[in-house]
Amino acid sequence: MSVVKEGPEDIKTLPVVSEDLQTTSRRKSVAQTFMALVALIFLIHWARAVLIPIAMAICIRYALMPLVEWMHRKVKIPMPVGAAVILGLIVAITALGVASLHDPVVEMIEKLPLAARKMERAVKRNSLDQSSTMAKLNKAATEIDRAAASSTVQAPAPTPAAPSLYASVRTYLLSGSLGFAALIGQAASVLALAYFLLIAGDTYRKKLLRISGDTLGEKKLTLRLLHDIDDQIQRYFLIQIASAVIHGLLSWLILALIGLENAAFWGLVAGVLHLIPYAGPIVFIGLTAVVAYLQFSELGTTVLLIASLTALTGLVGFGMTPWLTGKFSRLEPVTVFVTLLVWGWLWGIWGLILGVPLMMALQAVCEHVPGLEPIAELLGSAPET
Repeated sequence: MSVVKEGPEDIKTLPVVSEDLQTTSRRKSVAQTFMALVALIFLIHWARAVLIPIAMAICIRYALMPLVEWMHRKVKIPMPVGAAVILGLIVAITALGVASLHDPVVEMIEKLPLAARKMERAVKRNSLDQSSTMAKLNKAATEIDRAAASSTVQAPAPTPAAPSLYASVRTYLLSGSLGFAALIGQAASVLALAYFLLIAGDTYRKKLLRISGDTLGEKKLTLRLLHDIDDQIQRYFLIQIASAVIHGLLSWLILALIGLENAAFWGLVAGVLHLIPYAGPIVFIGLTAVVAYLQFSELGTTVLLIASLTALTGLVGFGMTPWLTGKFSRLEPVTVFVTLLVWGWLWGIWGLILGVPLMMALQAVCEHVPGLEPIAELLGSAPET
């Protein structure tokens, strides 16, 4: 029986082998994390039809729960009754707001032919002016088309038969009716889920505390996490509503000073669209610019309106609101902007509205769960000690 003894050279090779194994394990962990992240992003995008109503209902619950609890605590109104009253008031106010849009929208539709004629006359004037940039571009495009036609000769494509007016109108009305019915159904589902979450009160919080762990420290950690999520999301919605009111009032004042008709209505539209970060104010500026050009028929007044609303948007929408959001939510303004880009890509307009609250909840989780503090540090401020 022979015994093989390890020499000094064999012992020296052991740390090298151990380091190689650690590097390989680390690479596998990074690859698995990346694949899991890609799969999660795909799942969030694929299941958006289900996840968006749930996220909206949860956000409505966070926004309205303090008011429901105050009514239950101070006025002694049962929570089911208080939640029903608040949601009913929201639906009634929304219905009144939509009804108030009828006359301005009809008036704008009636002005569309006049706007088309004005634009046609302006284009004709530019095309007749041979020194204008538009005339030069048209001439260059004509020369390019002639060169392409002389090099290749193609048989004329068959002209498709134009659909009848009756078929076009019927298709448009059918698609619009189905879209409106689907929107009403989704809104009813969101309100119903929000109502059940409101009347549930602290039921789910108590369940989470029971299943969070066996020790008192784990239960305290879960309770702090839930309170932190509540505070951050409620502060975010408070900031959004306050900034929307400020933006709407200042827009009303600017439009009234310029002399735009229905300035109060457009101020209301400005406040509502401000709730859609970044995209909403830009759409509002475009709408009011068209309306101003139709009313005044002067480029100078329209440019003044665009400049004034752009300055207001930069001050409130791109300055005050992101700063307050970053200050009270512990999210960096860069993180807020990137969050809007990512969630807007995933969920569209609803991602712009819901992305920041979801990121706040994620940061709160990372701040309180051991091992995830570096992610919280990356998203915003350092974890509180």
